[in-house]
This record gives sequence, structure tokens and C-alpha cells, in this order.
Amino acid sequence: MPTQKTRKSFVQISAKQIYQARLFKLIAVKMRAPDGHQFQHEIIFHPGAAVIIPLLGKDQFVLVRQYRTAVRKVIWEFPAGTLEQGEAPLACAKREIIEETGFKAKRWKKIGSFYPAPGISTEFMHIFLATQLAPADMSLDCDEFIERRIVSFQRLQNMILSGKIIDGKTIIGFFYYVQKHRSKHGLSF
Repeated sequence: MPTQKTRKSFVQISAKQIYQARLFKLIAVKMRAPDGHQFQHEIIFHPGAAVIIPLLGKDQFVLVRQYRTAVRKVIWEFPAGTLEQGEAPLACAKREIIEETGFKAKRWKKIGSFYPAPGISTEFMHIFLATQLAPADMSLDCDEFIERRIVSFQRLQNMILSGKIIDGKTIIGFFYYVQKHRSKHGLSF
């Protein structure tokens, strides 16, 4: 297992941009390992994202279902969005919940953060619990075709455990919710 000293002795030799997309860029990074050998990794530089757990009433969650081109499937998930340049994660969450669900939240609580794919991407996701929801005008982006559904805690849990929900940010968000919110009230699954 690498020591702290070993981890710090990786050195970047060069970085070359391969591709610039609207939301991210692909960079080839050449590195020198602690033992002196060189290697190259291609890294997706991503601005990060906000994931929202919209809680409508007692244990009623708002999910969205949308087509994801990368996996060529329509999947159920918590709403989320990419941070715009200079945008704070909470501001992104507040924008995205309205755009994707047609709700706005009065109360917000950050409950976790994680790297969804640290082997290939710098993307860092921030998870927020949104409560005291009220209707708002939904305003989807031109490439979003979203169906909204309200599900109970039990239904959401069953969708995750049965494999009906396969979206990582939704699964992680649900388990953060269970551990940080429900466990405080003596509830578990």
C-alpha cells in the first residue's frame, strides 16, 4: 500500500488538451511514478455537479426519468446538473430542482460529496437534501425529455435494491439520506 510519501512523489510531466466540449475537456496527462517510470492517462476535466434529493412531505421523493445517451437507456434518478462556470453547488441545485422537477425548495442541507469516476474524471458531485417543496415552473433544457414521478421511501428502496435504479448518484444519495437523516430518527431499512 502506498505511503503518504509515495503518493506525493507522483510528478506531472506534461498535459495536452485532446478535446474541448461544451461541458468538459479531455486532457492527456503524462506522469512520472515514484519508481521513475512514465505513463499517460486521459482525464476528463469536469466542473462538477449538484445532486438533489427532493423530499416532498414525509418520505415522498421526487424522481426524474430521462434518456441517457451514454448508456442508451431511459433511467430513473434524482435530479442533478452540471455546475456552470463560477457557480456554487447550492446555486446549481436550486436552479436544477426547478428546471427538472417543477418544484422549488425552501430548506436545503448538504449531506455529502463524492467522485463518481475518479479513474477517468475530475467530476465532484455535491448531494443536497431539498425539503419544504412548493410548485414552480419547470423549464427543461432543449436536450432534456423528463418524466417526473413521486415515490415513497419503500418504493425508492425497492427500485434501488431490485436494480430498477442503476444511476450511481441516486444510489449514493439514497444511502447518504438513510444514514444521515433517517438514522437520527431511529429509522433504518
